[in-house]
Amino acid sequence: MTDLDSFFEDICRKNYNNIYKYAYFSLKNKAAAEDITQDTFVHVYKNIKKIHKHDNSVGYIFRTAQNFIKNYKKQLYRRIAREQQADEGFEDINDVGSGIDSVLDAEINEYEYIMYVIGSLSEEKRRLYDMYYVENRPMKEIADELGISYAALRMKYVRLRKEIKDRVRETAEKYFVT
Repeated sequence: MTDLDSFFEDICRKNYNNIYKYAYFSLKNKAAAEDITQDTFVHVYKNIKKIHKHDNSVGYIFRTAQNFIKNYKKQLYRRIAREQQADEGFEDINDVGSGIDSVLDAEINEYEYIMYVIGSLSEEKRRLYDMYYVENRPMKEIADELGISYAALRMKYVRLRKEIKDRVRETAEKYFVT
């Protein structure tokens, strides 16, 4: 077994369930979530050399899953639009689009916003997020690794949570709330 094979197995073991949960939470569809998860890890396998060298491989995997989810929703949007046009005698496409938008908007979730926001954080803040929330490392261990006091690290996490919360709200208001 090569280094890349063991790296791939490790990534699958640590992230497969989280990617599935993310896809299911985003789509509310078990079969689609399973397909998205499988497609994500096929993509990971095909790009394992690139991901192995990536600074934030877990973030890369979540971003890949997010892209597959977006593509799935676009395809669903198009299919629903075609079906509605056929059912309603080819009414104005704008009327169809607004109806579909309201259906898809109902499926938007905070977790999806957070994944978008995490990607917009600085490298340092994304690393802090990953160390504690993704890798589940104890704060004491993180503080030691970073060479800062435990209290200073706790304050960094308080500020990080506030920044994430603020960005989630701003993103929701900017892109999803009318």
